[in-house]
Amino acid sequence: MKYIKFVLVILISVILVSCSKNPVTVFYNGKIHTMDKNNSVVEAIAVKEGKIVESGTSDEMKSKYGKDKLVDLSGKTVIPGFIESEGSLVDFSLELARYNNMIDLKNVTDVSKIVAFVSEKVKNQKENAWVGGYGWDDENITEGMELITKSTLDKISLKHNIYLINKDGSIVWCNSKAFETMQITKQTPSPEGGEISKDENGEPDGLLFGKAINLVKEKLPKFTKEDMQNALQNGAQELLKYGITGVIDRNMSNESINAYKELIDSNKIPIHIYAVLTGSDPAFTEYLQKGIEQNYKNKLTVRAVTLDYDGALELQSAAMNENYKGEVKKKQPYTDEAAIEKTLREALDKNFQFTIKTVGDDAVTRVLKVIEKVVKEKNPKDARIRLEGIEFISPSDLLKIKELKIIPTIIPETNIFDSFYLDLVIAPEARKNFAMWNAMISNAGMLTAGSGFPFSQTISPLTEIYYMTNRQPMDTIINVPNPEQKLSVSDAVKSYTVWAAYSTFQENTKGSLEKDKFADMVVLSDDIFSLQGKALLNTKILMTIVNGIVAYENKEINVK
Repeated sequence: MKYIKFVLVILISVILVSCSKNPVTVFYNGKIHTMDKNNSVVEAIAVKEGKIVESGTSDEMKSKYGKDKLVDLSGKTVIPGFIESEGSLVDFSLELARYNNMIDLKNVTDVSKIVAFVSEKVKNQKENAWVGGYGWDDENITEGMELITKSTLDKISLKHNIYLINKDGSIVWCNSKAFETMQITKQTPSPEGGEISKDENGEPDGLLFGKAINLVKEKLPKFTKEDMQNALQNGAQELLKYGITGVIDRNMSNESINAYKELIDSNKIPIHIYAVLTGSDPAFTEYLQKGIEQNYKNKLTVRAVTLDYDGALELQSAAMNENYKGEVKKKQPYTDEAAIEKTLREALDKNFQFTIKTVGDDAVTRVLKVIEKVVKEKNPKDARIRLEGIEFISPSDLLKIKELKIIPTIIPETNIFDSFYLDLVIAPEARKNFAMWNAMISNAGMLTAGSGFPFSQTISPLTEIYYMTNRQPMDTIINVPNPEQKLSVSDAVKSYTVWAAYSTFQENTKGSLEKDKFADMVVLSDDIFSLQGKALLNTKILMTIVNGIVAYENKEINVK
Protein backbone atom coordinates (compact mmCIF):
# COMPACT_ATOMS: atom_id res chain seq x y z
CA MET A 1 0.00 0.00 0.00
CA LYS A 2 2.85 2.37 0.89
CA TYR A 3 4.46 1.57 -2.46
CA ILE A 4 1.23 2.45 -4.32
CA LYS A 5 0.96 5.75 -2.44
CA PHE A 6 4.60 6.50 -3.23
CA VAL A 7 4.00 5.85 -6.96
CA LEU A 8 0.89 8.05 -6.92
CA VAL A 9 2.82 10.90 -5.30
CA ILE A 10 5.53 10.60 -7.95
CA LEU A 11 2.96 10.58 -10.77
CA ILE A 12 1.17 13.62 -9.38
CA SER A 13 4.49 15.43 -9.02
CA VAL A 14 5.43 14.63 -12.62
CA ILE A 15 2.06 15.89 -13.85
CA LEU A 16 2.37 19.11 -11.84
CA VAL A 17 5.92 19.71 -13.09
CA SER A 18 4.79 19.01 -16.66
CA CYS A 19 1.91 21.45 -16.33
CA SER A 20 4.20 24.12 -14.89
CA LYS A 21 6.52 23.77 -17.86
CA ASN A 22 3.66 24.13 -20.31
CA PRO A 23 1.22 26.57 -18.75
CA VAL A 24 -1.98 27.60 -20.45
CA THR A 25 -2.25 31.23 -21.52
CA VAL A 26 -5.72 32.72 -21.43
CA PHE A 27 -6.47 35.66 -23.69
CA TYR A 28 -9.63 37.15 -22.24
CA ASN A 29 -11.97 40.16 -22.29
CA GLY A 30 -11.95 40.43 -26.07
CA LYS A 31 -14.32 40.46 -28.99
CA ILE A 32 -12.75 37.52 -30.78
CA HIS A 33 -14.01 36.77 -34.29
CA THR A 34 -13.04 33.13 -34.70
CA MET A 35 -13.91 33.06 -38.44
CA ASP A 36 -15.17 29.51 -38.03
CA LYS A 37 -18.06 28.14 -40.11
CA ASN A 38 -20.58 29.74 -37.77
CA ASN A 39 -18.74 33.09 -37.59
CA SER A 40 -18.64 32.67 -33.82
CA VAL A 41 -17.56 35.54 -31.60
CA VAL A 42 -16.12 34.65 -28.18
CA GLU A 43 -14.62 36.52 -25.24
CA ALA A 44 -11.63 34.33 -24.46
CA ILE A 45 -9.26 31.74 -25.88
CA ALA A 46 -7.03 29.34 -23.96
CA VAL A 47 -3.68 28.45 -25.55
CA LYS A 48 -1.18 25.72 -24.73
CA GLU A 49 2.05 24.95 -26.57
CA GLY A 50 1.14 27.38 -29.33
CA LYS A 51 -2.27 25.92 -30.13
CA ILE A 52 -5.81 26.75 -29.11
CA VAL A 53 -7.18 24.45 -26.39
CA GLU A 54 -10.63 25.94 -25.99
CA SER A 55 -12.64 29.14 -26.30
CA GLY A 56 -15.58 30.59 -24.44
CA THR A 57 -16.43 33.32 -21.96
CA SER A 58 -13.72 35.04 -19.95
CA ASP A 59 -15.00 33.61 -16.67
CA GLU A 60 -15.15 30.08 -18.08
CA MET A 61 -11.63 30.13 -19.48
CA LYS A 62 -10.06 31.75 -16.40
CA SER A 63 -11.88 29.40 -14.06
CA LYS A 64 -10.98 26.29 -16.04
CA TYR A 65 -7.37 27.07 -16.88
CA GLY A 66 -6.24 29.12 -13.92
CA LYS A 67 -4.96 32.64 -13.67
CA ASP A 68 -1.18 32.20 -13.97
CA LYS A 69 -0.81 33.50 -17.54
CA LEU A 70 -3.48 35.99 -18.48
CA VAL A 71 -3.56 38.53 -21.30
CA ASP A 72 -6.26 41.17 -21.00
CA LEU A 73 -7.54 42.15 -24.48
CA SER A 74 -9.33 45.17 -23.01
CA GLY A 75 -12.50 44.59 -25.00
CA LYS A 76 -10.70 44.98 -28.34
CA THR A 77 -11.50 43.16 -31.56
CA VAL A 78 -9.42 40.08 -32.39
CA ILE A 79 -9.25 38.24 -35.72
CA PRO A 80 -7.02 35.43 -37.04
CA GLY A 81 -3.53 36.48 -38.10
CA PHE A 82 -3.19 37.73 -41.66
CA ILE A 83 -1.62 35.41 -44.24
CA GLU A 84 0.04 37.33 -47.08
CA SER A 85 -0.57 35.46 -50.35
CA GLU A 86 1.29 37.64 -52.88
CA GLY A 87 4.77 38.63 -51.81
CA SER A 88 8.28 37.66 -50.84
CA LEU A 89 9.72 38.03 -47.36
CA VAL A 90 13.14 37.15 -48.77
CA ASP A 91 13.10 39.96 -51.35
CA PHE A 92 11.53 42.35 -48.87
CA SER A 93 14.10 41.63 -46.17
CA LEU A 94 17.08 42.00 -48.49
CA GLU A 95 15.67 45.18 -50.03
CA LEU A 96 15.02 46.56 -46.54
CA ALA A 97 18.62 45.87 -45.58
CA ARG A 98 19.87 47.57 -48.73
CA TYR A 99 17.49 50.51 -48.41
CA ASN A 100 19.06 51.41 -45.08
CA ASN A 101 22.07 52.51 -47.13
CA MET A 102 20.14 53.89 -50.10
CA ILE A 103 18.83 57.35 -50.97
CA ASP A 104 15.15 57.92 -50.24
CA LEU A 105 13.61 59.48 -53.37
CA LYS A 106 9.94 58.88 -52.54
CA ASN A 107 8.83 62.50 -52.37
CA VAL A 108 11.13 64.01 -55.01
CA THR A 109 9.29 65.80 -57.84
CA ASP A 110 12.25 67.34 -59.69
CA VAL A 111 14.99 65.34 -61.44
CA SER A 112 17.53 68.04 -60.53
CA LYS A 113 16.92 67.21 -56.86
CA ILE A 114 17.49 63.51 -57.57
CA VAL A 115 20.82 64.50 -59.15
CA ALA A 116 21.69 66.58 -56.08
CA PHE A 117 20.92 63.76 -53.65
CA VAL A 118 22.91 61.19 -55.64
CA SER A 119 25.85 63.59 -56.10
CA GLU A 120 26.04 64.10 -52.34
CA LYS A 121 25.93 60.35 -51.68
CA VAL A 122 28.67 59.59 -54.23
CA LYS A 123 31.13 61.91 -52.47
CA ASN A 124 31.64 59.45 -49.62
CA GLN A 125 31.80 56.25 -51.68
CA LYS A 126 34.83 54.39 -52.99
CA GLU A 127 35.33 53.92 -56.73
CA ASN A 128 33.40 50.98 -58.21
CA ALA A 129 30.95 51.02 -55.28
CA TRP A 130 27.22 50.59 -55.90
CA VAL A 131 25.25 53.72 -55.04
CA GLY A 132 21.51 53.12 -54.86
CA GLY A 133 18.31 55.07 -54.47
CA TYR A 134 14.66 54.04 -54.27
CA GLY A 135 11.13 55.36 -54.46
CA TRP A 136 11.17 57.79 -57.40
CA ASP A 137 7.79 58.04 -59.08
CA ASP A 138 7.52 59.08 -62.72
CA GLU A 139 3.88 60.07 -62.12
CA ASN A 140 4.92 62.59 -59.45
CA ILE A 141 7.94 64.06 -61.23
CA THR A 142 6.91 67.44 -62.63
CA GLU A 143 10.32 68.73 -63.72
CA GLY A 144 12.93 67.03 -65.91
CA MET A 145 11.24 63.81 -67.04
CA GLU A 146 13.26 63.98 -70.26
CA LEU A 147 16.44 63.74 -68.15
CA ILE A 148 15.72 60.21 -66.89
CA THR A 149 18.49 58.66 -68.99
CA LYS A 150 21.93 57.24 -68.26
CA SER A 151 23.64 60.44 -69.49
CA THR A 152 22.14 62.40 -66.58
CA LEU A 153 23.64 59.97 -64.06
CA ASP A 154 26.90 59.79 -66.04
CA LYS A 155 27.44 63.48 -65.28
CA ILE A 156 27.45 62.59 -61.58
CA SER A 157 30.00 59.80 -61.90
CA LEU A 158 31.49 57.32 -64.33
CA LYS A 159 33.44 55.64 -61.54
CA HIS A 160 30.51 54.46 -59.40
CA ASN A 161 27.68 52.07 -60.23
CA ILE A 162 24.53 54.18 -59.82
CA TYR A 163 21.10 52.53 -59.78
CA LEU A 164 17.79 54.12 -58.79
CA ILE A 165 14.74 51.90 -58.24
CA ASN A 166 11.27 53.34 -58.84
CA LYS A 167 8.40 53.23 -56.33
CA ASP A 168 7.11 49.73 -57.10
CA GLY A 169 10.37 48.07 -58.11
CA SER A 170 9.43 47.67 -61.77
CA ILE A 171 11.99 50.12 -63.23
CA VAL A 172 15.67 50.73 -62.49
CA TRP A 173 17.47 53.81 -63.80
CA CYS A 174 21.25 53.27 -64.17
CA ASN A 175 24.38 55.04 -65.32
CA SER A 176 26.85 53.80 -67.92
CA LYS A 177 29.23 52.41 -65.29
CA ALA A 178 26.46 50.13 -63.97
CA PHE A 179 25.71 48.94 -67.50
CA GLU A 180 29.39 48.26 -68.05
CA THR A 181 29.57 46.23 -64.82
CA MET A 182 26.46 44.28 -65.87
CA GLN A 183 28.05 43.79 -69.31
CA ILE A 184 24.99 45.19 -71.05
CA THR A 185 25.72 46.41 -74.57
CA LYS A 186 23.84 47.26 -77.74
CA GLN A 187 23.82 43.56 -78.61
CA THR A 188 22.50 42.34 -75.25
CA PRO A 189 18.99 40.88 -75.65
CA SER A 190 16.28 41.66 -73.14
CA PRO A 191 15.84 38.84 -70.61
CA GLU A 192 12.69 36.77 -70.40
CA GLY A 193 10.00 38.83 -68.73
CA GLY A 194 11.92 42.08 -68.89
CA GLU A 195 13.16 44.83 -71.17
CA ILE A 196 16.45 46.67 -71.66
CA SER A 197 15.25 50.02 -72.95
CA LYS A 198 17.17 51.38 -75.94
CA ASP A 199 17.30 54.68 -77.81
CA GLU A 200 16.69 55.28 -81.52
CA ASN A 201 20.22 54.06 -82.29
CA GLY A 202 19.71 50.80 -80.43
CA GLU A 203 21.94 51.85 -77.52
CA PRO A 204 20.84 51.11 -73.93
CA ASP A 205 19.39 54.36 -72.57
CA GLY A 206 19.77 53.55 -68.86
CA LEU A 207 16.37 52.06 -68.02
CA LEU A 208 15.60 48.45 -67.15
CA PHE A 209 12.00 47.20 -66.93
CA GLY A 210 10.35 44.17 -65.36
CA LYS A 211 12.53 41.12 -64.88
CA ALA A 212 15.48 43.02 -66.34
CA ILE A 213 15.94 44.62 -62.92
CA ASN A 214 17.39 41.28 -61.82
CA LEU A 215 20.45 42.12 -63.94
CA VAL A 216 21.23 44.74 -61.30
CA LYS A 217 20.45 42.49 -58.35
CA GLU A 218 22.79 39.81 -59.68
CA LYS A 219 25.71 42.25 -59.58
CA LEU A 220 25.05 43.85 -56.22
CA PRO A 221 27.47 42.87 -53.43
CA LYS A 222 26.40 39.50 -52.07
CA PHE A 223 24.96 39.12 -48.61
CA THR A 224 26.85 36.87 -46.26
CA LYS A 225 24.94 34.09 -44.52
CA GLU A 226 24.86 36.18 -41.36
CA ASP A 227 23.73 39.26 -43.29
CA MET A 228 20.84 37.30 -44.83
CA GLN A 229 19.72 35.90 -41.51
CA ASN A 230 19.81 39.32 -39.87
CA ALA A 231 17.85 40.73 -42.79
CA LEU A 232 15.20 37.98 -42.53
CA GLN A 233 14.79 38.59 -38.82
CA ASN A 234 14.33 42.32 -39.34
CA GLY A 235 11.96 41.75 -42.25
CA ALA A 236 9.80 39.37 -40.24
CA GLN A 237 9.62 41.82 -37.35
CA GLU A 238 8.47 44.51 -39.78
CA LEU A 239 5.64 42.29 -41.06
CA LEU A 240 4.40 41.71 -37.51
CA LYS A 241 3.61 45.43 -37.29
CA TYR A 242 0.96 44.86 -39.96
CA GLY A 243 -0.60 41.84 -38.26
CA ILE A 244 0.97 39.39 -40.72
CA THR A 245 1.60 36.00 -39.10
CA GLY A 246 2.19 33.97 -42.27
CA VAL A 247 3.68 34.52 -45.72
CA ILE A 248 3.38 32.58 -48.95
CA ASP A 249 6.93 33.41 -50.04
CA ARG A 250 7.19 33.36 -53.82
CA ASN A 251 10.96 33.59 -54.23
CA MET A 252 12.63 30.76 -52.36
CA SER A 253 15.94 29.03 -53.03
CA ASN A 254 17.98 26.45 -51.16
CA GLU A 255 19.99 29.29 -49.66
CA SER A 256 16.96 31.10 -48.25
CA ILE A 257 15.27 27.87 -47.08
CA ASN A 258 18.41 26.89 -45.15
CA ALA A 259 18.64 30.39 -43.69
CA TYR A 260 15.04 30.11 -42.50
CA LYS A 261 15.67 26.69 -40.97
CA GLU A 262 18.65 27.89 -38.96
CA LEU A 263 16.64 30.85 -37.69
CA ILE A 264 13.73 28.56 -36.78
CA ASP A 265 16.15 26.23 -34.97
CA SER A 266 17.29 29.21 -32.91
CA ASN A 267 13.71 30.42 -32.37
CA LYS A 268 14.51 33.66 -34.20
CA ILE A 269 11.85 33.70 -36.91
CA PRO A 270 8.39 34.51 -35.50
CA ILE A 271 6.10 33.94 -38.50
CA HIS A 272 4.97 30.96 -40.58
CA ILE A 273 6.53 30.51 -44.02
CA TYR A 274 4.97 28.65 -46.95
CA ALA A 275 7.83 28.34 -49.41
CA VAL A 276 7.14 28.57 -53.15
CA LEU A 277 9.97 27.44 -55.42
CA THR A 278 10.58 28.76 -58.94
CA GLY A 279 10.10 26.26 -61.75
CA SER A 280 13.48 27.05 -63.33
CA ASP A 281 15.42 27.03 -60.03
CA PRO A 282 17.65 24.03 -59.17
CA ALA A 283 15.93 23.89 -55.77
CA PHE A 284 12.72 22.66 -57.42
CA THR A 285 14.57 19.82 -59.13
CA GLU A 286 16.13 18.82 -55.81
CA TYR A 287 12.81 18.93 -53.96
CA LEU A 288 11.18 16.83 -56.66
CA GLN A 289 13.65 14.13 -55.66
CA LYS A 290 13.22 14.37 -51.89
CA GLY A 291 9.57 15.40 -51.82
CA ILE A 292 7.55 18.05 -50.06
CA GLU A 293 8.48 19.24 -46.57
CA GLN A 294 5.63 20.06 -44.20
CA ASN A 295 5.59 21.99 -40.93
CA TYR A 296 9.29 22.10 -40.15
CA LYS A 297 9.10 22.84 -36.41
CA ASN A 298 5.63 24.32 -36.99
CA LYS A 299 7.07 27.25 -38.96
CA LEU A 300 8.13 26.23 -42.50
CA THR A 301 6.47 24.26 -45.31
CA VAL A 302 7.98 23.66 -48.76
CA ARG A 303 5.45 22.26 -51.23
CA ALA A 304 4.73 24.70 -54.09
CA VAL A 305 6.26 25.76 -57.38
CA THR A 306 5.51 28.85 -59.47
CA LEU A 307 5.94 30.32 -62.95
CA ASP A 308 5.20 33.71 -64.51
CA TYR A 309 3.10 33.63 -67.66
CA ASP A 310 2.83 37.39 -68.25
CA GLY A 311 3.66 40.73 -66.65
CA ALA A 312 2.26 44.08 -65.58
CA LEU A 313 -0.44 45.98 -67.44
CA GLU A 314 1.50 49.17 -66.65
CA LEU A 315 4.41 47.85 -68.72
CA GLN A 316 1.98 46.58 -71.37
CA SER A 317 3.28 43.09 -70.67
CA ALA A 318 -0.05 41.57 -69.59
CA ALA A 319 -1.35 39.05 -72.14
CA MET A 320 -4.68 40.59 -73.15
CA ASN A 321 -7.54 39.67 -75.45
CA GLU A 322 -7.82 43.30 -76.50
CA ASN A 323 -5.09 45.27 -78.25
CA TYR A 324 -2.96 47.86 -76.54
CA LYS A 325 -3.35 51.37 -77.88
CA GLY A 326 -0.87 53.05 -80.18
CA GLU A 327 1.79 51.03 -81.94
CA VAL A 328 2.40 48.61 -79.09
CA LYS A 329 2.46 45.02 -80.30
CA LYS A 330 1.39 42.12 -78.14
CA LYS A 331 4.47 40.86 -76.33
CA GLN A 332 5.44 37.25 -76.07
CA PRO A 333 4.55 35.64 -72.74
CA TYR A 334 7.33 34.97 -70.25
CA THR A 335 6.62 31.23 -70.26
CA ASP A 336 5.31 29.06 -73.09
CA GLU A 337 2.63 26.39 -72.83
CA ALA A 338 5.14 23.54 -73.13
CA ALA A 339 7.06 24.75 -70.07
CA ILE A 340 3.81 25.17 -68.13
CA GLU A 341 2.70 21.64 -68.96
CA LYS A 342 6.08 20.15 -68.03
CA THR A 343 6.23 21.93 -64.65
CA LEU A 344 2.58 21.17 -63.87
CA ARG A 345 3.07 17.46 -64.57
CA GLU A 346 6.19 17.33 -62.41
CA ALA A 347 4.40 19.11 -59.58
CA LEU A 348 1.32 16.88 -59.63
CA ASP A 349 3.43 13.72 -59.81
CA LYS A 350 5.21 14.68 -56.57
CA ASN A 351 2.22 16.21 -54.77
CA PHE A 352 3.54 19.77 -55.18
CA GLN A 353 1.15 22.66 -55.54
CA PHE A 354 1.34 24.47 -58.88
CA THR A 355 0.92 28.25 -59.05
CA ILE A 356 1.32 30.63 -61.97
CA LYS A 357 1.07 34.38 -62.46
CA THR A 358 -1.65 35.28 -64.98
CA VAL A 359 -2.46 39.00 -65.14
CA GLY A 360 -4.34 39.37 -68.44
CA ASP A 361 -7.50 37.60 -69.61
CA ASP A 362 -5.68 35.99 -72.55
CA ALA A 363 -3.08 34.67 -70.09
CA VAL A 364 -5.82 33.12 -67.95
CA THR A 365 -7.44 31.48 -70.98
CA ARG A 366 -4.23 29.99 -72.34
CA VAL A 367 -3.03 28.72 -68.97
CA LEU A 368 -6.41 27.18 -68.13
CA LYS A 369 -6.29 25.20 -71.38
CA VAL A 370 -3.00 23.62 -70.32
CA ILE A 371 -4.26 22.97 -66.80
CA GLU A 372 -7.47 21.41 -68.09
CA LYS A 373 -5.55 19.06 -70.37
CA VAL A 374 -3.23 17.83 -67.63
CA VAL A 375 -5.85 17.68 -64.88
CA LYS A 376 -8.26 15.63 -67.00
CA GLU A 377 -5.47 13.21 -67.78
CA LYS A 378 -4.07 12.85 -64.27
CA ASN A 379 -7.26 13.47 -62.26
CA PRO A 380 -5.49 14.66 -59.08
CA LYS A 381 -7.58 14.36 -55.91
CA ASP A 382 -6.79 17.75 -54.41
CA ALA A 383 -4.41 19.89 -56.49
CA ARG A 384 -5.48 23.39 -55.32
CA ILE A 385 -3.82 25.06 -58.31
CA ARG A 386 -3.53 28.83 -57.90
CA LEU A 387 -3.66 31.57 -60.55
CA GLU A 388 -1.86 34.58 -59.13
CA GLY A 389 -2.12 38.31 -59.73
CA ILE A 390 -5.31 38.05 -61.81
CA GLU A 391 -6.52 41.43 -63.10
CA PHE A 392 -8.70 40.40 -66.04
CA ILE A 393 -10.81 37.28 -66.52
CA SER A 394 -13.55 36.47 -69.03
CA PRO A 395 -16.98 35.01 -68.11
CA SER A 396 -16.16 31.68 -69.74
CA ASP A 397 -12.98 31.39 -67.70
CA LEU A 398 -14.88 32.17 -64.51
CA LEU A 399 -16.86 29.01 -65.20
CA LYS A 400 -13.65 27.16 -66.00
CA ILE A 401 -12.01 27.99 -62.65
CA LYS A 402 -15.11 26.60 -60.97
CA GLU A 403 -14.94 23.40 -62.99
CA LEU A 404 -11.20 22.91 -62.38
CA LYS A 405 -11.35 24.06 -58.72
CA ILE A 406 -8.76 26.77 -59.32
CA ILE A 407 -7.94 29.22 -56.51
CA PRO A 408 -7.68 32.84 -57.80
CA THR A 409 -5.36 35.36 -56.15
CA ILE A 410 -5.35 39.15 -56.53
CA ILE A 411 -3.29 42.19 -55.63
CA PRO A 412 -6.01 44.78 -54.86
CA GLU A 413 -3.65 47.78 -54.80
CA THR A 414 -2.42 47.00 -58.32
CA ASN A 415 -5.99 46.71 -59.61
CA ILE A 416 -6.96 50.06 -58.13
CA PHE A 417 -3.92 51.91 -59.44
CA ASP A 418 -4.22 50.35 -62.88
CA SER A 419 -7.68 51.92 -63.04
CA PHE A 420 -6.04 55.34 -63.38
CA TYR A 421 -4.67 54.66 -66.85
CA LEU A 422 -6.69 51.63 -67.96
CA ASP A 423 -8.33 53.53 -70.80
CA LEU A 424 -5.03 55.06 -71.85
CA VAL A 425 -3.23 51.79 -72.61
CA ILE A 426 -5.84 49.23 -73.61
CA ALA A 427 -8.99 49.10 -75.72
CA PRO A 428 -12.14 50.00 -73.72
CA GLU A 429 -13.60 46.52 -74.27
CA ALA A 430 -11.10 45.23 -71.70
CA ARG A 431 -13.01 46.98 -68.90
CA LYS A 432 -15.74 44.34 -68.79
CA ASN A 433 -13.27 41.68 -67.58
CA PHE A 434 -11.46 43.90 -65.05
CA ALA A 435 -11.12 43.03 -61.35
CA MET A 436 -14.00 40.57 -61.17
CA TRP A 437 -13.56 39.90 -57.46
CA ASN A 438 -17.08 38.90 -56.44
CA ALA A 439 -17.50 36.83 -59.58
CA MET A 440 -14.34 34.91 -58.76
CA ILE A 441 -15.64 34.14 -55.27
CA SER A 442 -19.00 33.04 -56.68
CA ASN A 443 -17.31 30.59 -59.03
CA ALA A 444 -14.20 29.48 -57.16
CA GLY A 445 -15.78 29.61 -53.71
CA MET A 446 -12.92 31.74 -52.47
CA LEU A 447 -10.34 34.39 -53.31
CA THR A 448 -6.93 35.05 -51.78
CA ALA A 449 -5.16 38.39 -51.70
CA GLY A 450 -1.84 40.06 -51.02
CA SER A 451 0.09 43.25 -51.51
CA GLY A 452 2.81 42.03 -53.85
CA PHE A 453 5.43 43.36 -51.42
CA PRO A 454 8.17 44.49 -51.66
CA PHE A 455 7.11 45.78 -55.08
CA SER A 456 4.14 47.74 -53.80
CA GLN A 457 3.30 50.96 -52.04
CA THR A 458 1.84 49.22 -49.02
CA ILE A 459 2.24 45.99 -47.11
CA SER A 460 -0.75 46.52 -44.85
CA PRO A 461 -3.56 43.94 -45.16
CA LEU A 462 -5.91 46.53 -43.67
CA THR A 463 -5.15 48.85 -46.59
CA GLU A 464 -5.73 46.03 -49.07
CA ILE A 465 -9.01 45.23 -47.29
CA TYR A 466 -9.97 48.88 -47.74
CA TYR A 467 -9.30 48.58 -51.48
CA MET A 468 -11.34 45.38 -51.72
CA THR A 469 -14.32 46.76 -49.82
CA ASN A 470 -14.37 50.30 -51.24
CA ARG A 471 -12.86 49.73 -54.69
CA GLN A 472 -11.41 53.24 -54.70
CA PRO A 473 -8.02 54.87 -54.04
CA MET A 474 -7.45 56.39 -50.62
CA ASP A 475 -7.19 60.03 -51.66
CA THR A 476 -9.53 60.50 -54.63
CA ILE A 477 -12.54 59.09 -56.44
CA ILE A 478 -12.14 57.52 -59.87
CA ASN A 479 -14.24 55.46 -62.24
CA VAL A 480 -13.14 51.93 -61.40
CA PRO A 481 -14.90 49.52 -63.78
CA ASN A 482 -17.44 47.04 -62.42
CA PRO A 483 -18.16 48.73 -59.06
CA GLU A 484 -20.52 45.90 -58.09
CA GLN A 485 -17.46 43.67 -57.71
CA LYS A 486 -16.35 45.23 -54.42
CA LEU A 487 -16.30 42.79 -51.50
CA SER A 488 -17.86 42.64 -48.07
CA VAL A 489 -15.50 43.13 -45.13
CA SER A 490 -16.08 39.50 -44.17
CA ASP A 491 -15.00 38.17 -47.57
CA ALA A 492 -12.02 40.53 -47.68
CA VAL A 493 -10.85 39.28 -44.28
CA LYS A 494 -11.37 35.67 -45.37
CA SER A 495 -9.08 36.31 -48.34
CA TYR A 496 -6.31 36.98 -45.81
CA THR A 497 -7.24 34.26 -43.30
CA VAL A 498 -9.56 31.28 -43.87
CA TRP A 499 -9.21 31.09 -47.64
CA ALA A 500 -5.48 31.86 -47.57
CA ALA A 501 -4.92 28.95 -45.18
CA TYR A 502 -6.96 26.61 -47.38
CA SER A 503 -4.97 27.71 -50.44
CA THR A 504 -1.82 26.26 -48.81
CA PHE A 505 -3.39 23.00 -47.54
CA GLN A 506 -3.18 24.38 -43.99
CA GLU A 507 -6.84 24.87 -43.16
CA ASN A 508 -6.55 22.40 -40.25
CA THR A 509 -3.88 24.48 -38.51
CA LYS A 510 -4.43 28.10 -39.54
CA GLY A 511 -6.89 30.66 -40.84
CA SER A 512 -9.47 30.55 -38.05
CA LEU A 513 -9.34 30.55 -34.26
CA GLU A 514 -10.53 27.04 -33.43
CA LYS A 515 -9.41 24.18 -31.22
CA ASP A 516 -6.09 22.56 -32.20
CA LYS A 517 -5.14 25.38 -34.59
CA PHE A 518 -2.17 27.69 -34.10
CA ALA A 519 -3.01 30.65 -31.91
CA ASP A 520 -2.17 33.25 -34.57
CA MET A 521 -4.16 36.39 -33.80
CA VAL A 522 -4.30 40.11 -34.47
CA VAL A 523 -5.67 42.58 -31.92
CA LEU A 524 -7.23 45.63 -33.61
CA SER A 525 -8.07 49.06 -32.29
CA ASP A 526 -11.56 48.93 -33.86
CA ASP A 527 -14.13 46.39 -34.96
CA ILE A 528 -13.52 46.40 -38.70
CA PHE A 529 -16.70 44.41 -39.33
CA SER A 530 -18.76 47.42 -38.30
CA LEU A 531 -16.70 50.04 -40.15
CA GLN A 532 -17.23 51.56 -43.57
CA GLY A 533 -15.15 53.65 -45.95
CA LYS A 534 -11.96 55.32 -44.79
CA ALA A 535 -12.61 54.41 -41.16
CA LEU A 536 -10.89 51.11 -42.04
CA LEU A 537 -7.69 53.02 -42.75
CA ASN A 538 -7.66 54.46 -39.23
CA THR A 539 -7.66 51.00 -37.64
CA LYS A 540 -4.40 50.18 -35.85
CA ILE A 541 -2.66 46.91 -35.10
CA LEU A 542 -2.35 46.73 -31.32
CA MET A 543 -0.88 43.23 -30.98
CA THR A 544 0.27 40.44 -33.24
CA ILE A 545 0.23 37.01 -31.58
CA VAL A 546 1.98 34.01 -33.15
CA ASN A 547 1.64 30.51 -31.68
CA GLY A 548 0.14 32.06 -28.56
CA ILE A 549 3.06 34.42 -27.97
CA VAL A 550 2.74 38.20 -28.23
CA ALA A 551 5.32 38.78 -30.97
CA TYR A 552 4.52 42.47 -31.51
CA GLU A 553 2.85 45.08 -29.33
CA ASN A 554 2.18 48.65 -30.42
CA LYS A 555 3.82 50.63 -27.63
CA GLU A 556 2.54 53.93 -29.01
CA ILE A 557 -1.08 53.01 -28.26
CA ASN A 558 -2.46 52.15 -24.85
CA VAL A 559 -4.54 49.00 -25.41
CA LYS A 560 -6.67 49.80 -22.40
